[in-house]
Amino acid sequence: MNLGKLIIDIDGPELTQEDKDILKHPNIGGVILFSRNYISIDQVSKLINDIKNLRSPSLIIYVDQEGGRVQRFKEGLTIIPSIELLGEKYNSDPDDAIKLSKNLGWLINFELSYLGVDVNTSPVLDINYSKSSVMKSRCFANSKKIVSYLADSYIKGAKETGLSLICKHYPGHGYAKADSHDTLPEDNRDFKTILNDDISPYKIAIDQNIEGIMTSHVLYKNFDTYPPTISQKWLKILRNELRYKGLIFSDDLSMKALERFGGIKDNLVKSIESGCDCIFVCNNRKEVENICENINLVGDYELNGKMLKLQNKGISENIFKSKKRLSILDELKFLDKKNQMEISI
Repeated sequence: MNLGKLIIDIDGPELTQEDKDILKHPNIGGVILFSRNYISIDQVSKLINDIKNLRSPSLIIYVDQEGGRVQRFKEGLTIIPSIELLGEKYNSDPDDAIKLSKNLGWLINFELSYLGVDVNTSPVLDINYSKSSVMKSRCFANSKKIVSYLADSYIKGAKETGLSLICKHYPGHGYAKADSHDTLPEDNRDFKTILNDDISPYKIAIDQNIEGIMTSHVLYKNFDTYPPTISQKWLKILRNELRYKGLIFSDDLSMKALERFGGIKDNLVKSIESGCDCIFVCNNRKEVENICENINLVGDYELNGKMLKLQNKGISENIFKSKKRLSILDELKFLDKKNQMEISI
C-alpha cells in the first residue's frame, strides 16, 4: 500500500478506535502530533510506535518543534530557546552564533529522533520585519544574510541526526502582519523584492537537499491572486526557477486564511492541482472523513518513494547519557540569560 497525501492529527495521548480506523485509510500518509498528544517521553514513544504499527509502510510522524513559543514536546526534554536569540548572538559573535545554530539543530532533532519522530516542521526561514505578531520570536533574524547563514548551519546539524526537516513558510511570511490562523495576510511588495530577499534562505536550504518546504497562506497581491498553497505560479517558481526536487507541503488547510477561496475540500483539490505533494488538515476530523469519502489522495510510485525517505531509523542510545548532548547543553544554557534553558540530564 502506498502512503496517502493527507497528514492529520489525533485528539489525545493515545489512539482511540476512531483514530485507528481513519489512520488506516489509504488517503492518510502521516500524523502530526501536538502538545495535547504529549505527556512524557515513554508515553509519546509508545503512541508513535502504536501509530507506526498500524500500517506497512508505516505512517510518517511529524511535529512542530521550533523552540521558544512553538515547542510541542517539553516534559523530560530540553526546553529550547527561541531561535531569534541566535540572531541576536550573531550581531556580537557571528562565528559562535553559527556554531550554536548547528548544535541547536542537532540537539532538537536528536531528541525527536529518540522518540521516533520522522519529520520536524522546522526551521522557520521567514525574515523578521517586526510586523507580524504570529512570527514574533520565531525567526532567526531581520536580515536575509543572517537568516541564511544560521538556517544553513541549523540544517547541517539536524541532518547529522537522520531526522527530516520542513522549512517554512515559502516564499516568506515575515512581512505580512496578519495571522493566517485567523484571516488572510497580505503582502503588497513587488515580486523582485520578495525574490531577492525572502526567497534567499530557501536557495540555501535547497542546496542542502532539504526534504520538505511548506507553503504560506499569504496573498502576495502584486504577483498572484492566490496564496502559494493554491498557486500554480508560486509553486512553478519553486520547482522550475529554484529547481527544488523535494516534497512540497501545504500549511494547515483548516486555517481561516483560505476561506475566501473555498472550503477545505475545494482548497485541497486546488492545492494538489497547483503542485503541493502533501496536505495538512488539522483539528477537523469531520472534514478529513469527508475528504476520505470523496477524493483519492493516494500517492503515485514516485511520490511514495520520496515520502518513504522521510522515515527515520531512530536512535538506540540513551540520549541522556550522550556526551555530545551534554556538551551542547553547556554551550546553550546561557544563550538566554534571563530565561536559562531547562535541562533534563
